[in-house]
Amino acid sequence: MKQKLNPPKTGLVLEIGSGDNPNPRSDVLVDRFLGSDNRERGGDLVVDRPFVVADAHHLPFRDGAFAYSICSHILEHMDDPEQFARELRRTCAAGYIQSPSEIAERLFHWSFHRWYVNLVGDTLVLHPKEPAEPFGELFDYLYEYNPAYYFFQRSMPHLFWVEREWHGDDLKVEVRDESPLPLRDPAALREMVRPRSGPLGLLASFIFALAARMFRTDARRLIRRLLGRSYV
Repeated sequence: MKQKLNPPKTGLVLEIGSGDNPNPRSDVLVDRFLGSDNRERGGDLVVDRPFVVADAHHLPFRDGAFAYSICSHILEHMDDPEQFARELRRTCAAGYIQSPSEIAERLFHWSFHRWYVNLVGDTLVLHPKEPAEPFGELFDYLYEYNPAYYFFQRSMPHLFWVEREWHGDDLKVEVRDESPLPLRDPAALREMVRPRSGPLGLLASFIFALAARMFRTDARRLIRRLLGRSYV
């Protein structure tokens, strides 16, 4: 999905967990693991700018070292999400966090993720994942090979991804025991499934979905690099 992040034009940008697809705007990359173990990455680690091996729970940077941080698909991996948030607030003036939503996590069930993530108001709310994997890799294959399903998911990004851009001290992360999703509330469910795009937006999304699924993962990765984008 297109990420709604707004890093400043000046100032250092830190990216944590950049993996195989660092954002073009990032100045410094951080990852906990080197090597070719890609079980939690989409491909081989990219090291094409200053790179630091570090644990994001204890970042080796001074207070306020960065103007902005990018953390895409990393919060759900954290051992201690609240400590991670404290480190972001300590080292960065602002930042962006993106994670799969609880709905996406239950459908795709990435076994190496620790948490379900939801956005309640402006608070990132996490609760522990369950071990069950009812659909296997069915939805991974639907997303990769079925343009109709890909269009459906891309047309409702608010159901499948959680985004939070924060500034100063307003990054709030909370760990709970249970899900905050109102799945038994008809009014809340109608709002959750309400389309966020008009007819022209949906048509554009459908055309993009058909075009994007013509290319496999390696080809899309090459296109991203040629265009200087972090998504295609």
